[in-house]
Amino acid sequence: MLKRLVRRVTAPREDTGFSLIELLVAMMIITAVLVILMAVQTSALVTTAQSRQRTQATAVSNQILEELRSLPWLVLSRGLHTNFAGAAGGDANVAGGSLRPVADPSINEVLVTSSSQATDVPPLSGTGGSNKTVSADVSGVGTPFTSRVYVSRSSATTTDVLTLTVITTWTRSGRSTAASVIARSQAYAPDGGCGDPANQPFLGACQALLSSSGGALGPSITLTGQDPATTVVGPAAPPAPGPGPWPLLPGSNALTATLSLSRAGSSSTSQQATATDSVVTHGGVVVEGVDPATPLASDGSGKLTNAASNDVGASGAAPANPADVVGTGPVATTNIPAGPASLSLTAGTGTSGTARASTTASCRTGIPAGQPCSAGLLSSGSASNVTLSLPTGSVSVWGYAGGGSSSTFTGRFTNAPGTAAVGCATLAGAGCTSAGSQRTLGGSTFGVGPWDGGVAAANGLVRVASYTDSVLVERGSSQRTTAATATRSASVQYWDGAGYQTLTVTPSTNQTVNGGQVTWTTPNGTVTAKATVAVTPAMSIASNPDPLLCKTDGCSLDAEAGTLTVTVTYTLSTPLGSSAFTAVATYGTANANAGYKAAPDA
Repeated sequence: MLKRLVRRVTAPREDTGFSLIELLVAMMIITAVLVILMAVQTSALVTTAQSRQRTQATAVSNQILEELRSLPWLVLSRGLHTNFAGAAGGDANVAGGSLRPVADPSINEVLVTSSSQATDVPPLSGTGGSNKTVSADVSGVGTPFTSRVYVSRSSATTTDVLTLTVITTWTRSGRSTAASVIARSQAYAPDGGCGDPANQPFLGACQALLSSSGGALGPSITLTGQDPATTVVGPAAPPAPGPGPWPLLPGSNALTATLSLSRAGSSSTSQQATATDSVVTHGGVVVEGVDPATPLASDGSGKLTNAASNDVGASGAAPANPADVVGTGPVATTNIPAGPASLSLTAGTGTSGTARASTTASCRTGIPAGQPCSAGLLSSGSASNVTLSLPTGSVSVWGYAGGGSSSTFTGRFTNAPGTAAVGCATLAGAGCTSAGSQRTLGGSTFGVGPWDGGVAAANGLVRVASYTDSVLVERGSSQRTTAATATRSASVQYWDGAGYQTLTVTPSTNQTVNGGQVTWTTPNGTVTAKATVAVTPAMSIASNPDPLLCKTDGCSLDAEAGTLTVTVTYTLSTPLGSSAFTAVATYGTANANAGYKAAPDA
């Protein structure tokens, strides 16, 4: 029994574990692996940082190279200042008057230097003539980049070619050694163009630059919801709950509504070739809520466009003499219901539009064939209106009679003059360009309704009749300071609370008048209204920084025939609550501009 017990105690055990030495060996292996991984990660981080530095250094070099190329040719051709090395504190890339970069010994080119080089044209020649630029590290690591620029001549190129070199150096991240990148390009002596090589790096086109445009903007009206608690023109209305935005009518989600009638525009640009275009936009209606990007309703506003060019062979150029683009605008209408009240807006149909452009045919009487031109034409059209309705009647917020006509044109006169009606009647040198607009508009009434008192404002708050305007501008070799021509006439009647007063509109009229207040009381609500008429004068702005030559910045002329604006403020109280809106109607304007910049010296 005792022997068996001894054998059992001294017998080898099958589950013997690691010894202490084996455990230490395992820990050493794990530690070595971790150290290797840390070294690999550190090396990767250093490599990434160095790669980022090189990328940034390349960007710095390219930027400085572009700055170098943008210097005027006569500045660039003088090369480095003879004191560039001394001003920069020495230069290891230069040996014996030649460029011998440390980073690329294969480059061996004679430097271009001059003692007459200016010292205020960095990066080529900065303070004291230095060619060195130090750029900050925008990544925030703090590495400065030092760039030096050089102008040299290579034996592999002709004498009118300069080689431009930018060498940027920096200290590598995680090391004390320097690194560098080299960016190179070539600059060529300007040839075959016009301009001043002392002030620009290359020569431009030798032709004069002429441009013109004209616009005939049609009437429009915009209704905008207001705070009925502050927009009171009659008895005080109770404050509406909560802050704005304010609806046009009580219970409506419409905040603004705009009705625009047809308009036309034309333009032309000419230098080596002439491009001209025209556009006609028909009337339309837009109603907006809280999000202007998503209208609640939109109708009309179709476009006609046309373009012509004499740039023969150019890719994508318009044809020389395209056919007229003709179209008739459809009726555009929308309705804004809100309980017992509603607003309706209708832009009349039947407006005939023509978009015309040509470089060979005449676009308008007075413009000879063969002179590039464009024109936008509008005629006739049925009545348009904005109406506020209640079950017992309605108020005509705006009634436009329709009819009338509008036109706009541009002309580029090179070898045949125009007439007094279209401008450019005298030609010299590079010729002339002109633009003009003419409008004859239908009559309008504002605020016609069953106002209390019977005869009060029986013909409306405001009436506009016989509105015409025009404008003409021209610029060219012989028209550098020619003044704009503007005409305008109209008759305006407005209710002042006791009777009608007349305002005669001329080009110089600059006046604002306030009308009287009217009220309409119905079982379904109360409407109050009051009008204001504002007329601004015709104006023109001539920019002639160099009126004798028009070379430096050119000579331009902008003009318009003035504006007429009728603003009527309405408040409305119904069983659904109170609301207010302003109806701002503008009669548009005729405008035009023309510009001329003489050709640079050859």
